[in-house]
Amino acid sequence: MRNGKESLSPSDMDPNDLPDVPAFQDEITRDYLESTEPVREGYYPFISGSNSFTFDFPEEMVVDETSIVGNEANSESLIFYYDDNNAEVMDEYTIHYLSSMSDVESSKDVMNKSAGIELDFKSVDTDNEGQYMEVAEVESDDSSLSLAALIWNDDKQEIQVFTEIICRNDIEAQQCNSLKEDERKKVTAVMKSIKFKDNKGK
Repeated sequence: MRNGKESLSPSDMDPNDLPDVPAFQDEITRDYLESTEPVREGYYPFISGSNSFTFDFPEEMVVDETSIVGNEANSESLIFYYDDNNAEVMDEYTIHYLSSMSDVESSKDVMNKSAGIELDFKSVDTDNEGQYMEVAEVESDDSSLSLAALIWNDDKQEIQVFTEIICRNDIEAQQCNSLKEDERKKVTAVMKSIKFKDNKGK
């Protein structure tokens, strides 16, 4: 242990001792980060404010201050996005957590209403036992791509994820398509890394 720093959570450490990336240099975001040790290159362990789920958080993103936890941690709304507003491709995540779901089809109906269209969900395999995920993709126009995911488990916890990938206005169509595809893969990997905790926030 060097100077005891490894025993501290990122929120308790001096920002000068933290990785020089937006996720750690942003005061709100680092409160959610569990460690300065990456889970994979460019991603760090993130725990939700309700203590109900974890996932791999992109180092270039920051959490919006409007993210909130509901009463008794039974729900949570989490928003995060790229810190660089001038990036070639931008992406914003909105995550809604509920500690109890009625049924899968009802949740899909809610997501359809939120999206304003009938989403075509397709099952996606994850490594998390007793947990399930379906994802829908919507190509809005030449410069944007939206993804929606419904994640749930045998304990009837659920998470709804909405993302929108948008190219910067000056990016040509061919380059934009390549950027969107790269970002789509990153988004899918983040979605697949979401894992419910056993304790339902307790």
